[in-house]
Amino acid sequence: MGLGLTGKLSGNLWGKLPGLSALFTSNDNVLYSKAADTFNRKAYPDVNWDALLPEAERGLLGQGAQGQNGNTSIPLHEQIFNSIQRTFDDGYQRALISTNTVAALDQKPVTLNGFIVPVEANAQRRITAFFVVPYFGACIHYPPPPPNQIVYVSLRPDADGEAGLRHDSIGIGNIDIQKAYSFSGILYAGMYEDVQGTSAYIMDVVQIAEYVGSAQEGAFHKESTFTKPAR
Repeated sequence: MGLGLTGKLSGNLWGKLPGLSALFTSNDNVLYSKAADTFNRKAYPDVNWDALLPEAERGLLGQGAQGQNGNTSIPLHEQIFNSIQRTFDDGYQRALISTNTVAALDQKPVTLNGFIVPVEANAQRRITAFFVVPYFGACIHYPPPPPNQIVYVSLRPDADGEAGLRHDSIGIGNIDIQKAYSFSGILYAGMYEDVQGTSAYIMDVVQIAEYVGSAQEGAFHKESTFTKPAR
């Protein structure tokens, strides 16, 4: 799963990310929290994955998913024809590898629901860095999503270290990559490259909890509650 692999972080984003102090709470639903006593879930509004796509790409990729969202009104032969036609669509192909981000989300507090793809782990087999992806199996069993549909998270201390933080307490353990989790934190526009994939976003995570809900109910693709700025 790429444990121990080292990727490349573009820009000087490490200087922006606060020092990490992992505090594990007695709440079984919470896997990781930087500030368990002061965390306010309402301060991190839910954002769906579509909101991470620029508007033009959202339309292109949305058309590509029509046949996968239970829309049985489209005949099968038309779905197949549309899929073949998209393979020759330059715009669609560019969207599949796009690193374009949404400026309005840069440095914003958000909560994103998704699945964990481990990137690095320590000697105690605790995951210290990972990708968050919108569906199970991405980057492992299936090709990776577009970079602007992948978010990189690191739970390692910053370069200055963290006083009193034990090395074996860094990261998260006992995770199930087949389960969905909720990630609350500050979202940044910034690339991270790894052999498993490239992300166009980075998140400074404040809390990780087990996802409560059903992906089948559309919770991963519902209309985002993020308020867009007026044009």
